[in-house]
Amino acid sequence: MRRFWPDLTAAALFVLAAVLVLRGLWADPGGRLLATNPQDQILFEWMLQHTALSIAHAGDPFLAPILGTPTVANLAGNTSVVLAGVLLAPVTWLFSPGASFTILATASLAGTAIAWYALFRRRLRVAVPAAFAGALFCGFAPGMVSQANGHPHIAAQFFVPLLVALTLNLGLPGPSWSHPLRGAELGLLAAAQILLGEETLLLTALGLGGFIIFYGIQRPRIILARWRPAMLSLGVAAGCTLLVAGYPLWVQFLGPDAYHGLPSGRYVADLGSFTAYADASIAGSAAGTAEVSPNPSEQSAFFGVPLIIVAVVATVWLWRIVWVRSAVFVALLACIASLGVVPKWHGREIGVPGSWALVADLPVFRDVVVVRLALIAIPVIGLLIAVSWDHAARLGTLRWAWPAMVLVALIPTLPRGLGTVVARPAPEFISSGEWQSCADDHSTLIAYGDTTREGVLHLQMRWQLAAKLGYASPNGYYFSRDRDGGGRLGRSLRTMDVAVMTARETGHPAELTPRQLAVARADLVYWRAQCVVLQQGGQTADAMRDTITTIVQQPAQTGGGVWYWRVP
Repeated sequence: MRRFWPDLTAAALFVLAAVLVLRGLWADPGGRLLATNPQDQILFEWMLQHTALSIAHAGDPFLAPILGTPTVANLAGNTSVVLAGVLLAPVTWLFSPGASFTILATASLAGTAIAWYALFRRRLRVAVPAAFAGALFCGFAPGMVSQANGHPHIAAQFFVPLLVALTLNLGLPGPSWSHPLRGAELGLLAAAQILLGEETLLLTALGLGGFIIFYGIQRPRIILARWRPAMLSLGVAAGCTLLVAGYPLWVQFLGPDAYHGLPSGRYVADLGSFTAYADASIAGSAAGTAEVSPNPSEQSAFFGVPLIIVAVVATVWLWRIVWVRSAVFVALLACIASLGVVPKWHGREIGVPGSWALVADLPVFRDVVVVRLALIAIPVIGLLIAVSWDHAARLGTLRWAWPAMVLVALIPTLPRGLGTVVARPAPEFISSGEWQSCADDHSTLIAYGDTTREGVLHLQMRWQLAAKLGYASPNGYYFSRDRDGGGRLGRSLRTMDVAVMTARETGHPAELTPRQLAVARADLVYWRAQCVVLQQGGQTADAMRDTITTIVQQPAQTGGGVWYWRVP
């Protein structure tokens, strides 16, 4: 047992580090939100709550008729994290979806670091300090922490090292039955990754595919000797993956509200980001990332000059190792691709076309958030840190000097912690269940408040979450199918939405023509609405109230901090 203490200590330190990074959420898991990305946290809490309810009521976790009603929200085409929702369902039932989100985000960082540590120790046979340093970067790199800031489906990469190990084992000599078994293991793990975060599986596949190509060019005999049993294993893997994840994949691409393409072209890396530090890093600041970052949750390409120098030196030092230079080639191509179709330096085009233009319009690739391709470089840098540190430990002159240089480069990239804010509570009418006096369970309730037109999506989803998804909502912060078949955030605002928002913007009741009034009333029929709710407060709330009264043709009632109308 004593020989496991160093490894157990490393794992405990990774968990402690993750808790410290997310200490703001741990202070009040059900009452705090990430300061720079509350909307995505609400989305994931909604997904976790929906999966828990689907288990409790034998529902479909991949489709949600209560979101975007009367259409059906395609959750398989969104970040539904169903596997996490299933595993955390008891936490959601007993505590809150906020508690489940906090655990998921924490496990994403700590679990990823632990998994890479295990791979470095068992596969590369490096010493504990080297494995710890490399895994620390793999789990807590700026890109990983920025994704944990509202994107736990991307930060949850604890399956990735095992996917790498299983893939690299394909085709190795062994009994005839070992090849299908390896394929089954790989296929089941790939299915699990799909149910946790499909995009991470795509990034892993791109990285591994590139690695095998580069390695095969340099060592073709090894690849040729293994390709037949490897193809058998991959065939079994594909079958197992489809067996487990075939239905959600069908829903995603062919089911109700399926869409193609995402409006994410602006989410690309800037050349200037590679030498900068991320918002949440010890050496970073929001001012320093303003020109080179799409937002605080998409800072996947931030490494800092010292760490880049360390990675380059380690690459030169270890260049004779074929698999090291193959991995470096993949990381370099991934970083170049992350620049998108039109590469920029501090927001200005550099006049050179981007390599991503070659695949940007192809199926699957057009759905990729391009800046996240830089995440492929993180485990490669972690590998360089671990292997070079381990090599240095055998050399007298570099035994202490090289680890010191690595730490000097690594420490500034480590996170200070993610900021949080107190969540704005939904009106008591919603959170207390009083809304049930106005609408039946799972019927449609239309919610408005003092928010912008874009904010309607967030408000309606947040209030619905506060009601434990007890009623249906016509809109929310999720990807739906647009008229052209592409993806868009939420549903289009309808005439009634526009009228109420116009009243908020002008401070006067909306002036509706008879035709507009008829169309607004038809919206209530289209939504199958039983209740309309407006939060009290705000300078223009009276104008919004009068507009809704005109449309619904019923007097407003008061309760729980809102006005509400029963739709006849």
